[in-house]
Amino acid sequence: MVPCNLAAPPCNLQRFRRPPPGAFMASPEQAARRGLPSHPRSLAMRILAIALITLCAAACGGAKSHVRPQDLAGTWDSATCEAVPNGDGSNNYLQRHFQLTESDWTLRLDFFGDAGCQTKLFTARVVGPYSLGQDSEKVSGATEGTFTFGERYLTAHLQPLADVFTQSGCGTGAWTVGVEQPVPGACLSFKPLTECGKDHDVVKVEGTQLFFGQRPADNDMCAPEKRPQTLATHPVVKP
Repeated sequence: MVPCNLAAPPCNLQRFRRPPPGAFMASPEQAARRGLPSHPRSLAMRILAIALITLCAAACGGAKSHVRPQDLAGTWDSATCEAVPNGDGSNNYLQRHFQLTESDWTLRLDFFGDAGCQTKLFTARVVGPYSLGQDSEKVSGATEGTFTFGERYLTAHLQPLADVFTQSGCGTGAWTVGVEQPVPGACLSFKPLTECGKDHDVVKVEGTQLFFGQRPADNDMCAPEKRPQTLATHPVVKP
């Protein structure tokens, strides 16, 4: 047979005839033996179901995490003056102010000398990237987070404290009240960033409240095994 083309008409179109209905469908007996549907509608429904399952697996990305980066984005502040135990029976009094995007965090931590947070002593500011991991196996509804200390700064608000920073070798030189200095190295109870460059924490969001993990008495969350197993009492809140 000459191929069907313009150079050799007429074409033999018999082999291109539409097959009779059911020519490619298995009989009920054949379908049963092969585990196939014996009706076109059944086959179509099975294909559609497989397609939907495949699309969902690709689009949904598996199980949803309790906390996602978009849940953290925004400004979060302490609702009250927070008392944090030192481990020696005394307390630190502080207020936290977070600014988070979906990939970076900034914490401004104001320390005070009184329970009413009226006398500001110094401010610590930390900036860096963060990432969220798996949902916590220890804290219900929380997700593991790793917060990296990219940069750290301190500001003294009283002259006696500025003198302490200077005498302790904090920062790059003499301290002036109200002037911020970068402090990547050791300073009083702050470890050098090269020794402790990140916090391994947990986070949980409840409405407009953001909870972090309960910090240990030694304030050491530098390694994954130091990750808190309970939530802190005080949340930070969205204004």
